[in-house]
Amino acid sequence: MAHRDHGADGWERSDFPITCESCFGDNPYVRMTRADYDKECKICRRPFTAFRWRPGRNARFKNTEICQTCCNLKNVCQVCLLDLEFGLPVQVRDTALNITTSHYSIPKSHVNTEYLAGEHDPKTGAGLDYESSFGKMLPNDTISNLQRTTPYYKRNRPRVCSFYTIGQCKRGAECSYRHEMPETGELSQQNIKDRYYGVNDPVAMKLLGKAGEMGTLEPPEDESIKTLYVGELNSSILEQDIHDKFYAYGEIESIRVLAEKGYAFVTYTTREGAEKAIQDLSNRLVVNGQRLKLTWGRPKVPKPDQSGSNQEQQGSVAHSGLIPRAAISQQQYYTHPPPPNQYRLYYPSMDPQRMGAVISTQEGGGSSTSEINGASSSYPMPPHQPYPPPPYGYMT
Repeated sequence: MAHRDHGADGWERSDFPITCESCFGDNPYVRMTRADYDKECKICRRPFTAFRWRPGRNARFKNTEICQTCCNLKNVCQVCLLDLEFGLPVQVRDTALNITTSHYSIPKSHVNTEYLAGEHDPKTGAGLDYESSFGKMLPNDTISNLQRTTPYYKRNRPRVCSFYTIGQCKRGAECSYRHEMPETGELSQQNIKDRYYGVNDPVAMKLLGKAGEMGTLEPPEDESIKTLYVGELNSSILEQDIHDKFYAYGEIESIRVLAEKGYAFVTYTTREGAEKAIQDLSNRLVVNGQRLKLTWGRPKVPKPDQSGSNQEQQGSVAHSGLIPRAAISQQQYYTHPPPPNQYRLYYPSMDPQRMGAVISTQEGGGSSTSEINGASSSYPMPPHQPYPPPPYGYMT
């Protein structure tokens, strides 16, 4: 808690900054330096205690920019000046919550701002709450659509190297700044006072334009579709958590959670229940503090019959007379039985009684005779038959 040092003309002195989780960083061990009355608040121009720390290994140093009195008046972070509750710019928060007098609640002149801060200092010392009610208001649909549910640590990246932009950086990979070209346009022209008062903030205008484009999803023409797709799940979200979020819109037939793939399917018994859920939860589904994606499920496409496809494939192979390569690879060689005896060839040298002797063949007859050492022998000749090709895969 901040308190005022009366010996230093009522300047602010605090022991810890008021920052959002994104600016504080994901590093659980932070070395922070504190300097009493080291900087001037950029809103009320009064000296205050400044803090400086590095939120991560590959992040730039963060510094407090405004005092805690101005921080509490608007309920914003001392570093990024975004709302502490929703993580949105002040202009987006005031527009979404219909706060029309927020621009005039805190004066812009130096004298009036210092006077207003001095009026709230005694309440701070007494431990009383500020009159500001920004941190007590409940979010509406627009806030739920635009707010961040997880910290945005990308905001802590190092700044762009100015020497790299002109092609004169000689550090290379050892440079602690980003080697990227700077962004140009309206987003690069931001003013800290405009962000604090919520006037002419280019980031807020971009978010408000995005909110205007958001709408409910159109239901599919197929009336049989009663399933909703829930994406971007993490391990902390269970089936019971999803059931508690969807059961109020109708009777649920089944909930199928695929934790390893990060999504789930919620099926209602009626189409009306699915339409009510998609209308109320579209673009604002938050479970256990995490924003989830919600869309209509797709109808199941029937897979082709495996047996029918195989028959068609066999018919096409039989018609073409060719064997597909996949069928050849599945055959195992040296496993087919040898050809039957009726197709076996007969040669004269296969006769064990001939002993390699020359025989005389009788023309027009079906037998052959030979003389071996004065003895004659005959053996029948098989009829001429066409030799069919061996079965595929048999090694001849």
